[in-house]
Amino acid sequence: MLDLLSQMKTVDLVIKFVRGDMRRITPYPFQPQKKKNIPKTGLGGIPASTPEDEGIPSEYIEQFFEELAASPAVRPHSVLLLRHGKLIAQGSFKPYSPAYPHMMFSLSKSVTGMAVGIAIKEGLLSLDEKVIDIFSEKGVLFRSLRINGITVRHLLNMTSGIKFNEAGSLVEKDWVRAFLTSDCIFEPGSEFSYNSMNSYLLSAIVCKKTGVGLVEYLTPRLFAPLGIEDADWETCPLGIEKGGWGLSLHIADMAKLGQLYLQGGRWDVGGETRQLIPEEWIRESTRAQTPPRENSHPVGYGYQVWDFHAADAYQYNGVFGQYVIVLPKRDMVVAITSGSQNLFSDVSIELVETYFGDGAEKIFDHPLPRNIRALRSLKNRLDSLYAVPETAPRPRKSNPFHTFLQRFFPPKAEGLPLLAAGIDKQEYRLGSSYGTLLPLILQCVTNNFSGGITRVSFSFEPGLCRITMYDGTDENVIAAGLDGIPRRSDVTLNGDVYTVGATAKLTTDEEDRTVMLLYLSYIETPSLRVMKFIFYGEKLLIRFYEHPTVEAATKMLFGLVGGNGNSIDKMLIDAISQERMAARVDNIMMPRAKGTLFDQT
Repeated sequence: MLDLLSQMKTVDLVIKFVRGDMRRITPYPFQPQKKKNIPKTGLGGIPASTPEDEGIPSEYIEQFFEELAASPAVRPHSVLLLRHGKLIAQGSFKPYSPAYPHMMFSLSKSVTGMAVGIAIKEGLLSLDEKVIDIFSEKGVLFRSLRINGITVRHLLNMTSGIKFNEAGSLVEKDWVRAFLTSDCIFEPGSEFSYNSMNSYLLSAIVCKKTGVGLVEYLTPRLFAPLGIEDADWETCPLGIEKGGWGLSLHIADMAKLGQLYLQGGRWDVGGETRQLIPEEWIRESTRAQTPPRENSHPVGYGYQVWDFHAADAYQYNGVFGQYVIVLPKRDMVVAITSGSQNLFSDVSIELVETYFGDGAEKIFDHPLPRNIRALRSLKNRLDSLYAVPETAPRPRKSNPFHTFLQRFFPPKAEGLPLLAAGIDKQEYRLGSSYGTLLPLILQCVTNNFSGGITRVSFSFEPGLCRITMYDGTDENVIAAGLDGIPRRSDVTLNGDVYTVGATAKLTTDEEDRTVMLLYLSYIETPSLRVMKFIFYGEKLLIRFYEHPTVEAATKMLFGLVGGNGNSIDKMLIDAISQERMAARVDNIMMPRAKGTLFDQT
C-alpha cells in the first residue's frame, strides 16, 4: 500500500511537470546547496612529464584530442591523461577549466563504493548484512518479503531489484523509509537493474554505521591523503549524501582516484606509503559481478564500478560523459568531463579504447626520443580548444611585416558592432513563459525551479556584451565575449551559485532581423544554455535551447519513471506520448518568451 502511494506521488509529479507547475513540483521545499567555488590553481601535486618520456608520441596524443574535439555529440569539457602516475597531457575546452570542480553524476557511485570498502575493512559492516536489519528503527512492519532479502552486496552490484528510484526521490522526504516500503521487480540477487537508490542506501548505511556523513568519513581516510580539498556532495532532504549522484570533483582529483586503484589502493602521503583502500576490495569491486547485457550497457558491473573493453580495465562512469578509465595493461588513467548526449557510453569511450586500449600500436614500454616540435604542436593544440566552436576566435597567422608596422601605426580602437546600435542600453519586459537561465536538466537534478525570465536588458562595449536578466526574484548580469573569448560571471538562482562562461554572436536572419546568439556554459556542470534573441521593431522573441538536448533530458526523466516495472508509471508515459500532451511538454522543454521594449523615459 505504501509503495502504491509513492507511485501515485510520482504520477502527480509528472503531471505537474507536464502542466508546467514547476514551483510546486516536489512536496518538500527547495534548499540551496550549490556554493560559489573559488578557482583552484595547480593540479594537486600530480607530477608532470612529457608524452615521449612516458612512451607515447606527442603527435599521437594531439590526434586523440583532435578526434575528440571533432565529435559534436560528445562536447568534451576537460581531459587529463596519466601514464606511469605522471601527467602527460591536460586539455580544457574554454571556458571550462581544471580550476573548477565538475558535477560527477553517477561517477559518485564509485566513490561511495570506496567508502563501503573502507568501512568493511574497519569491521563496521559486512557484504551479507541485511538492509532491513541495519534500519530496524524505521519500524516498517508491512513490507514486501523480497525487501527482507536485500543485502549490502545486492546494493553494491545493482541486483536488489528495488522499484523505488530517482524519480521517486523527488516526491519522498525520507528516502530510506521509501526504499523499505517499496517492492522488488525480481528476487534480490537474481538479475541486474541499475538504480541510483541502491547507492543512496549505501551512503545511508555508512552514515548509520559511522555516525557521520560520507564526506566527513572519507576526508581523513581518502580525500585528505589524496590532496582532495573541500569535497562537495549534495544531500537528501534529511541531510545524508545522495551517494548515487551529487558529488563534484576537479578533474585532477578524478584522475587521482583512478591512479589510487591502479596502485592497488596505495598512496604516498608525506613520504610514507599508506594503504588507503584495501587491495582485496579493489580486486573484488572491479571484477564483473554481473555479465554483459544485450540491448543495454555492453559491459559488466562490479561493486559500483563498470567494466571496460580492454584487458583488466574498468571505469567510473557518470551520465552525460563523466569518466575515469583505468587501463592497467597500459599503466594509464584517463579522466574526462563533458556534456555528452548519451547517458552512459559515447564516442569518447570508443576513442579511449582505440587510442589506449589493447589494439593501440603507438604506446611503448620505454621512453621515446625527445620531439620538441611535436610537443610544441601538442601544447598549441591544447591551448586552442573551445567548447563552443561556433564563436571560437579564428587563429591568427604570424606576420613579421604586420607586427613591424604596428609599432609605428597602432590599430584603431575597436568600436561597437553596427548591429548593436538599435539594442544598446535597451530593456525589454517579457510575458509569462517557461524560459529560464538554468537548463532544464539542472533544474530537474537539483530540484531548483524558477518562475522564468521577466526582464532583460543589453549593454555593449567593444568586444563585449553585458546582459542583465531577472529570473524569478534574482537579478544577474552576464558578460559575454563578442570576440570569441568567453567571459566568466557568477549566476545566482534561488540561492545556488553557478559560474558561467559566455560568448555571444550578432548576426541577422533571413528576414533581416537582428539576432544575437548567447552561449552560456555552466562550467561546473555538463549543461550549455543557448538563448536566441530575435529583435524586430519594439518586440523581442527569445528561444531557449540546451545541450545535452531536451530530448536527452526527456529520455532521462521518463526513463527513470518508467524503468522500474510500475504499471501506473507506464500508463502515465503512454498518456504523455499522446500528441496534445507531447506538445505541452515541448513548450516546457523548448520554451519561447516574448517581450516588448520598455520605455525608460
